[in-house]
Amino acid sequence: MPANLDRFTCDIGFPVGCIGVTSSNEVVLGGGGGPGGSGVKNKLSVYKVDKERQDLDEVSTITLSSNEDAPTCLAVHPKEKTIVSSVNVDKERIEKGENANCRVFKLAKKGIQAGKAAKTMLSTDDMDYQKTIAIEPHGRLVANGSSDGTLAVVEYPSLKPAFPFVEASGEINDVDFNASGKWLVVATDHELKVLASKDGSSVQNIDKPHTTSGEQAVFRSSRFGRAKEQLMGFKAQQKTPVMLKDVLYTVLNTRSRKQAYIAMWNTQTWQRITTRPVCRSAITTFAVSNKGRLLAFATASLQIGICDAHTLRVLVRIPAAHSFAITCAGV
Repeated sequence: MPANLDRFTCDIGFPVGCIGVTSSNEVVLGGGGGPGGSGVKNKLSVYKVDKERQDLDEVSTITLSSNEDAPTCLAVHPKEKTIVSSVNVDKERIEKGENANCRVFKLAKKGIQAGKAAKTMLSTDDMDYQKTIAIEPHGRLVANGSSDGTLAVVEYPSLKPAFPFVEASGEINDVDFNASGKWLVVATDHELKVLASKDGSSVQNIDKPHTTSGEQAVFRSSRFGRAKEQLMGFKAQQKTPVMLKDVLYTVLNTRSRKQAYIAMWNTQTWQRITTRPVCRSAITTFAVSNKGRLLAFATASLQIGICDAHTLRVLVRIPAAHSFAITCAGV
């Protein structure tokens, strides 16, 4: 990937809280002003990227209630023209335990259509929200991780619980399914839980996050590899060949927030393959490309970086990419 990567910025008219990229390279954005009288509408919108004009062309949009929260996370369904997003209802219903926050939206020719909704949080505090969401590669399960430490896995399209709620060790920063859909990783600051997606039983726990020098850190994100190709960057270090789809990437922010690392784990042996420093600032968001060959991250210093999934080498750095904190990324 060339260092002079073409890039451009667009004003879409509302604060973006979540982002997704479809298989046809359309961009899905969710956000808004939240509940109250800010005057900024809560929306989910789909755009086509016009590279020649360096602009985003709106394909469809849905305006959500101004009494409810803005979308806080979303995931694009791998098999259907559908997205699943979390949108908190109004404060009164949350306090009654009626927060049907997990919502399905169909990306139809006539626009975005709201579908089923289900409760995937236990909290009755309107300050809690769903931080992260992932859809199993075959599209049959949706994992939801919240600020109250609740993990909810529901079946798709019914949104019925696949197994009971799981209580994590703290706020859930990230969730992701592996390529086969058999495993689910849940990341909190202090722990990674790998669970069997069929019943929530434990597969592996990784705790006490630290760098190779022993410095204490926190887990900011964790994503499984996607590509069905052999890992090349550290081939000589592995006794048997490792496929990228069998790699688990974890983002480590030092407690000082002055350095961030990406670690690679071999999920066949649960041994750490390597840990590489990638920036001198805390990472705020992390993503793996649909084809699994690129990793993207954004930092507290407003930098965007793109890495090679094989070597963790940073291919592109975009300094001062935004004027506000970057909370979501899609690649």
